[in-house]
Order: sequence, then structure tokens, then C-alpha cells
Amino acid sequence: MAVGKIAHLKLHTEYSLLEGVGKIDEYTSKAKLLEIDALAITDTSMFGVIEFYKKCKKNGIKPIIGLEVYLDGIFSEGEYSLTLIAKNKKGYRNLSKLSSLSYSRFNRRRNKIKYEELMNYSEDLFVLSGGIHSEVIKGLLEYKYSEVRKIIKKFKDDFKDNFYLEILSIKRLENIRKIMKELVEDLNINYIFSNDVYYPNNGDAILQKIMTSIKEGNKLETEHQDILYDDLYLKSYNQMKDSFINFDEEFYQKGIENIYKIVNKCNVDFEFDQFKFPKYDLPEGITEKEYLRKLVYEGLSKKYLNETVEINSSEKEKELKENLKNKNLSNIVERMEYELNIINSMGYNGYFIIVWDFIKFAKENGVYVGPGRGSAAGSLVSYALNITEIDPIKYNLIFERFLNPERISMPDIDIDFDQEQREIVIDYVLNKYGKEHVAHIITFGTLKARAAIRDVGRVLNVDLRKVDKTAKLIPFNMDLTVALEDIESLKSLYNEDEEIKKILDYSLKIEGRVRHASVHAAGLVISKEELDDEIPLYSDGKTPMVSTQYQMKELEELGILKIDFLGLKNLTVLRKTVENIEKTKNEKISLEKIPLEDKKTYKLMTSGDTLGVFQCESFGIRQLMKKMKIEKFDDVTALLALYRPGPLRSGMVDDFIASKNTKAEIKYPDNSLKEILEETYGVILYEEQVMKIANEMADYSLGEADELRRAIGKKIPEIIEQNREKFIKKAVDKGTNEKKAYEIYNLVDKFGGYGFNKSHSAAYALIAYWTAYFKANYTTEFFSAVMSTEMYNIDRLSVFINEAREKGIEILVPDVNLSSYEFSVENNGIRFGMTAIKGIGINFVTEIIEERKTPFMTYEDFVYRMKQKGLNKKHLESLILSGSLDNIPGNRKEKFSSLDKVMDWSQKKYEAEEDLQMILFGGKSQRIGDFYLEKQEEYSQSILLKNEKEYLGIYVSNHPLNAKKKLIEIMDYTKITELGDWRNRNKIGRFNKIRLIGIIKNVNKIVTKMSGEPMAKFELEDFTGSIEIICFPKDFIKFGYKIYEEEIVIIEGHVNQEGNKYHLVLNNINSVDELEENKGLKLYILIDDESQEQVSALKNLIMKNKGDNNVYFAMNTKGKQELVRLNKKYNVNLTKIFLRELIKIVGLKKIRLR
Repeated sequence: MAVGKIAHLKLHTEYSLLEGVGKIDEYTSKAKLLEIDALAITDTSMFGVIEFYKKCKKNGIKPIIGLEVYLDGIFSEGEYSLTLIAKNKKGYRNLSKLSSLSYSRFNRRRNKIKYEELMNYSEDLFVLSGGIHSEVIKGLLEYKYSEVRKIIKKFKDDFKDNFYLEILSIKRLENIRKIMKELVEDLNINYIFSNDVYYPNNGDAILQKIMTSIKEGNKLETEHQDILYDDLYLKSYNQMKDSFINFDEEFYQKGIENIYKIVNKCNVDFEFDQFKFPKYDLPEGITEKEYLRKLVYEGLSKKYLNETVEINSSEKEKELKENLKNKNLSNIVERMEYELNIINSMGYNGYFIIVWDFIKFAKENGVYVGPGRGSAAGSLVSYALNITEIDPIKYNLIFERFLNPERISMPDIDIDFDQEQREIVIDYVLNKYGKEHVAHIITFGTLKARAAIRDVGRVLNVDLRKVDKTAKLIPFNMDLTVALEDIESLKSLYNEDEEIKKILDYSLKIEGRVRHASVHAAGLVISKEELDDEIPLYSDGKTPMVSTQYQMKELEELGILKIDFLGLKNLTVLRKTVENIEKTKNEKISLEKIPLEDKKTYKLMTSGDTLGVFQCESFGIRQLMKKMKIEKFDDVTALLALYRPGPLRSGMVDDFIASKNTKAEIKYPDNSLKEILEETYGVILYEEQVMKIANEMADYSLGEADELRRAIGKKIPEIIEQNREKFIKKAVDKGTNEKKAYEIYNLVDKFGGYGFNKSHSAAYALIAYWTAYFKANYTTEFFSAVMSTEMYNIDRLSVFINEAREKGIEILVPDVNLSSYEFSVENNGIRFGMTAIKGIGINFVTEIIEERKTPFMTYEDFVYRMKQKGLNKKHLESLILSGSLDNIPGNRKEKFSSLDKVMDWSQKKYEAEEDLQMILFGGKSQRIGDFYLEKQEEYSQSILLKNEKEYLGIYVSNHPLNAKKKLIEIMDYTKITELGDWRNRNKIGRFNKIRLIGIIKNVNKIVTKMSGEPMAKFELEDFTGSIEIICFPKDFIKFGYKIYEEEIVIIEGHVNQEGNKYHLVLNNINSVDELEENKGLKLYILIDDESQEQVSALKNLIMKNKGDNNVYFAMNTKGKQELVRLNKKYNVNLTKIFLRELIKIVGLKKIRLR
């Protein structure tokens, strides 16, 4: 122990969720400054252990691994803490066990353990008496000295010399330190000096109080209310010594020596990058290496020779290799041997076998698996094992992009599964390896700027509206520091409002701190040993499977196998489409056998008709497809690589399209690169091309080339510059001119940064192609599948129903005799699924489907039979008003009006049925009369549609806007669902108007609190979705009388965006029946060879309807195109009569209002 130095054995970081304040970086930096040479992490979890260990090592500080545990009091009611410190690896494992146990009975307030569990796992642990939350401290503060003596004696008896009493350097505890010294001397126990550290710096006590108040939902009436301890910060040696100034020097030095006695005995180290793959049960007498060879060569035979063989000897393998070579497939054998050698030398045989096994299970059990993801598609081994479906030889994919000897990190095989079937595979893995070996992966949510402001504002008891208004000034995902610099209104509030300034100052200090733990959406780990022997586990009590306490990157560093089991909605769509096709056309389609040369598919993609097509839905990519002209599968691969911000901004997209679609000669940076860049028309598009250029021109190994690729992609300037010199020298040595080598490296540096992983692009292009193929060739079945998948996302469902209708597909209301659980194909239409009906659960739908084996013939027949299966009034109301009983005699109003009557009749009929007992005793059953529906006129169309909207979420049998469909079709406007497309983002702003057309819903007219002026908020609904409209007082004065329910209107205004939600601030509003009121509308009329004959009639109509709206003729005659603005004297009045007559003369499609 150096003189004047101290180690701290009690430290809470931000990973003591909402209890500790300090970040690990802050602690290690301050510790280094204070010359603290050892630190212990003692959070209430082990979340931060690996980060703490690595950062301490980096800063020259010895990391001590500890844990604060809570137990029920020995003598007192409540939960009290002890501090545990691991001596060695065995002690660390015991900490992991105890931490895992504490979360296995997680409750909202506190994770804790039982005393007997501590006894069972106390080997190689130091047990410290605990800090401010210990039973010892509480007992001393409450003068329960005899109880405290008994507690300390029990700890000493149970843990022997591993027990130490913590004497705390906290000012408030000054009076009890003397008593603690007496206890040490009386009971002859070990002791140390500590400070219960919760924050790095003096003065941060209020931050810790705010954090705990956030956790507990408390409010502070004053800033420093109830701060019991205000010196729980990281103290220097001198600050610690000052706390014990009343102790004699010998006692003080002994306490310091004891700290270092613990420090010197604690030596927990971690092995990084040592892989610990789980054990796979191999067939007897075969190694992992041999078994993998057997599997891949059997796979090669199937893939390339279309033959099923069993490789059970080296002779069989040799024979298969000869067959491949005889088919001119020597390159396949060479590539396979190369990959197998690298996989074996790097110790990954078991990894591939494990992944092969669960994918094999998935496919054999009907689970849809993606064709590949990431760089794994570049592996021939993966392809042969059916892990991927993309032939890396055919598509020129590089194995080294996935795995090479220079790569330190574990290869990453992430798998996409049908999102509805993903759990089947996870359950299989759980059962195969055991729940003790499989876990989810933890993630942490942090306090973002908005959340920090709202949390701090609530704790400080500031008016919530004021706090919310402040938080909303900050764009999503913008740091508060940046917001205070960039947003003037926020800056003004900060400078002018003391309350807001205080909130923002505190928020700046806690922003980015860990707030809560959650579970990674897809990641699983599978361990060799029982997981809590290797790592601590976590449970939030919500899911049956536990999670790791370490994050994904840390698990990878520890060598524990991590695999992402991703749920992909588009695979669900593909499965449902295939099932629909089998039902409707009796065709069985396998995805891998779908031809990749289908002209209808490429035509559909080139037209941009790709809503519902994987990764091809946005406006931008649809426009790109039209420009590119998609003609082959390679174009789809290139499309997904090109449609990213980097390539779009760089100009390479334009170069690619120009070279592809013109007969101009393709220019290559150097002729030697023609073979590498030919597929992308001379453009460096893929990361693999960067690797091949380095390999071809400068003799880089593909492993070295992958390092260069990573450096360029991550923009690491040192490595890029080191490679510049290396590349140029090696290229010159190989015969390239120095100037040319320099130019090419600059090109690689520039465009390589935009390069995309071709393996990933090709794999995802296959899913895009498959979805496009089904949309082009099995349109109705495809739409039915998409609607089933999007059933609970009403906005998306509306979009697809609208598009299906535009393609002539009839959408049918649900039907108790015909509907399935989900949407189903019926002739050329799609029938609504019953589980989509509000208030009708899947169990009741099952009862209906079972009962209708004998079809329901009448209203009373349905009610009588289903009442015995659990039908209630709410069910019946939902079924009637959704249209589910329309094909049974009687209209919706008649059925709804008779609801009580038919339920009562059914009950009486049931009770009056003759039973065996009555017959035996000579009784008679009471007969009841037949049921009759009282004739009534059906509901109005608007009420029918309103009810459909309520119970189905959308309009099905019709749409209110259809009443004005012709007028709407000639208007130039933005669909509500298009607001998210980038083409509209430049319109979203104060001075750029957007025009929407829709029907007014949910009008809320209110009075502003500040000025007392009227304003309105309402929803506008079009064919595709809905948006909130705000009409502020100045515009409400002008337009308020036009805002009423169910009115179909044209609205102009500017759109504001908050996250993924938009609202429009109204500047103008007109009924579609009063277009003449909007003087800004311009009328465009197409004059072509066909309509030229009507010019005279057109002129007469215009002259009869003079007004204020400009008229333009779009001339397209005799091959010439010209836009002509007519003289003002030809301005027109856009009345309904005028437009009706205009449509008669030139037709609907030749008119546009803008």
C-alpha cells in the first residue's frame, strides 16, 4: 500500500438503476486524478461489471468485482443491504449465482436474496456489513445496540475472517463511528473504512435524490428536501482521513491496511475472445470437424448435382468430389475445402453445426426461414447447409467478408424467421440445450432529453403543461446540449424562466444515464456451461425466459454464442400467400423453386407498383426503380445497395443508371478492374468490390482487404492512410502506374465508404423478388396475406385495402358462414377475417367455425346455437354492425333492433327444450312460438359505414369519400400516408403548403386559455389514413363555420412532424362542392389528338363559366408537347356544373386541378 493512497470498495454506478448517478467513465477518470489505485463496483446488479473491468484496466486501476445484495432483516422488519466482494473466479461465480437468484423473485421495488442462499454461495467472497442501507447502520441510528452486536456476531460466526464491518466516512454518521470503533474492539472483528459512493462529485446529492424520486414516483417540494446524506461522492485519501480525525492513528492505519488486504486478495480476471460454444450431441465416434464435412458435402450433392447421398466414409466423399469435378465444378470443391479449413482452424465447426441444426428443424416443421442475412450469405458452407439460399459462386460473393483468419470477432449468423413462427424455433433451442443454457440478451434504455425533462419536471413538481411544452421543443433524438445551442425558443425559455432553467440544468446532468433494463428484441445466447456459472442473469418477471445481465457486445467478448432470431413480417406474408395459393388454386409453391426470370415481376418493379414488396415501399425507392428499369435479379440486388443516403448523395446512382440504360461505353477506373466492376457498370457499389480491387491490384490477401474495407466503412483515418502507402507501393510493384494507383485508391476511399454488403443485399433482394413475384402473379392471394399480417395495424390495412380495390379486387365484409380467422380469398374478392372484428376473440371465432359445419340459416338459428357456446350481447352487436350476419335474412337495423328480443327468445327456447327427465316423469315441455324479425328500413349509408369503421377499424362495404370520387380524382393532393415519404419532407415547413382531401371526424372546438379565443382540432380521414388538423384562432374566425362532422373538404396548410406523427396547421378549407371558393386552384386540361375535336365545345363551356381560376392547356398533339397558359379572360369559375360538363367533353383522365 502506497502512503497517502486509498482504495474504494463501495461504488454505485448508473447501473444501480435510478439509484447511482455516476457513469463508469466519470468514476475512473476521477479515481485516476485522485490517484485511487483500486475500485470496487458494488451495484445492486452486475450489469456494469465488464464495462467497469475494462475501463479500470485501461486507466491503470485495479478492478474489484462486487455486488450489493438486499436481504430481509435479521432482527428488524424490512430489507437491508450487505456488500459482497469476489476474491477470485469462484467468488465471481458465486456473485453471479446470487445476483441471478435476486432477480428470480423480482418485485417492483427491490431484487433480493435469502440469508441461506448467501450462506450456500459465500465461498471466496468477502462480506462487508453494508452501507447506509444496512441493518447495522439502521440499528445504531435507532439505538438498538444489543441487536447490532448480535447481528455483527452472527456475521462473524457465519463468515469468519471474510466478514468486515464497514465504518462509513459520512458526516451524518459521525456520532455512530465512535460506537462502531467500540464494537470492533469489543468483538475483535475486522473492519474497513468506506464511503457509500453514489455519485462522482461533491454537490451531486440532488441528482441522486432526483434519480431515486424518478424511480419511486415521488415529488420534491423543495430541492434539498429529505437529502439525508449529501457526501456520498468519490473522496480522496485526505478527505477520507478527515472523516476519521477523531480516531487514533493506529486504528486508522489498520482500517486502511484492511482495505488493501482485501484488494490484494481480490483477483478476478476475464478471458476475452475465447469461444465457449455449447455442446452439440454428435453421432457416436465422429468429431465436429468430420460431422461438418459430412453435412456440407451431402448438401453440395443436393445443391449442385440434385442427388441425395449419404457421406459415411472418406471414399464416399472422394467419389462425390470426382462427380463434381466431372461436371466442371472443381471450383466448388476448391472453395469448399478452403472454407472448411478456415472454419476448422478458427474453431467454428460447432457453431455451424448448431445453426444448421435449428434451421433444419425449422424447415422440417414448416417454419419459414429467410434466405440469409448479412455476410453469412457469402459462405458456400452456409449455402450447402441450407443456412442460406443464395449461391455465393453464382452471385460472386466473398467468404472473407464473412470470415477470415485476420478477423478476431466471432462470425455473425443472424437468421430471419416468420414473425408468427419464431417462437417455435426458440422453444426448440430451449428444449434442446436446456433452460439453464439459453437466455435472452439485456438492453438498457437511457434518459433521452425529452424524458429527462419530463422526469425532472415531475419530481420538482413543476406544472406538467409547462414541462411538456418545453420537452416538445426538442426534436426526437436530439441531445439537450445541441438543442440549447440550436433552438432559439428553448434558449429563450432557459434564459427567462428560472423554473425551466433549473429543470434543464438538472436534465443536462442526468441525460444519457441508464434508466431501465429491457430485453433485446431478437438476441439469444446459448452457453456451454450453465449460464449463471459464466454470467449473471436477469428477469423482469414478464417473460418466462431469463435474460443475461451483460449486453450483446460484452457477451461476444466473453466468447458466449449469440444468435439473433429475428422475426420478419414479410416471411409471414410469404407463408400466408403460399397457403392461400394452395387453397384457391391447389398449387404447392416452394420459395426456392420460384424462377428468377419472371417478366411480370420485373415489369411490376419497374412500374414502381411495390406497396407490400419487401424493402421497396417508400416513394423514393419506387422512383428509383422506375429510373433503373429492373430487368434481372442482379438489378434488385443493386437497387437495395443503391437506395441509401450515401450513394444517393454521391452521384453514383446517376452514373449507375446512365451506364445501365444507355448504350454508352462503360468507363472503368482501370481496364484491369473491368471484371470486378462490370456487373455495376463501372461503379464501386459493393464492399466486396473494394476487397477485390485491393486483392487484384495490390496483392492484398482477402483478409487484409477485409480490414481495409472495415477501415473505410468506419472512416478510421489512421488505417486508411497506412493503407494508402501500402496499396500504392504494392500496386506499383505489380505494374500499375503510381499516379493511376493513387487515383484508384482515392476512388476506393471515396466510394468504398458508401459500399454495401453485397451478400446481405443479394439475400434481401431474394425476399424482395419473392414478394414482388406473388404480387405480380397471384395478386389476390398476396393481398389477402398482407391484410392478414397487417390486420391490427389499421393505417397499413387501409392502404392495402384501398390499393386492392384499385386493382379490381372486391373487399367483402366478414361473414359467420364464410370468414376464416384471418382474411381469405373468395372468388376474385377478399373476405374480412373474424378475428379482426372488435370484441370478437380468437376463442369465440373457433366456436363459430366449429359450429357452422352445419351452416347458420337464420338470425335466430345463429343466436340460439351460439348462445350455448358463449355468445353475449356485445358479441352479437359487433357481428351485426360489422356486417358479419348480412348473408342471413334481415338487414342490420332489423337485427340490431331485435338484439334483446332474440337473446331472450333463445334463452326461453333452450329452457323449454324437452329433456329426458321430463319425459320419464310424464312432464311436458312448454312450446314457444317462432321468432320473427320486425321489418324496418335499413340504416342510412353513413350510419352503416360509421358502424363498420367502429367495429372493423376501416370502411369495408364502401367509403364516404366515394360519393365525391370523381371530383377527388381530378384534384392534385397528397395522400395522408404519403406524408412520411421523403418527397414531401421538403414541403413540411411553415412556408410550404400541402393539400389534403378527406372527411372531417371528431371535431373538438375549444377556447384558448391564454386569450379566450375559439379554435378547433379535428381528424381528417382520407382513403389511406387520418391526421390531426389544428385550426388556430386567427383562421377559425375565417373558417370555423366550415368545420363540421362528416363534411368532405379540401384543406391546405403546413405540416408539423413529431416523431413519426404528423399534424397539419390549417390555412384554408373548402368543401369539395365549393371549389369555386378556392381562387388558387389552377385547371389543367390535356389536349391530345383525340380531344382536339372538342376544342370548340371546350371554348364555349369556358366562355359561359367565367371566373378567377387560371386555365392551362397541356398540348400533346402530333408528337409535340407544350404547356399553354390561357389569357386571363379565359379564367373560369370551378362550379360543380362546370366540372360535370367539362368531364363530359374531355373525360375524367384529361383534367387536373392543382
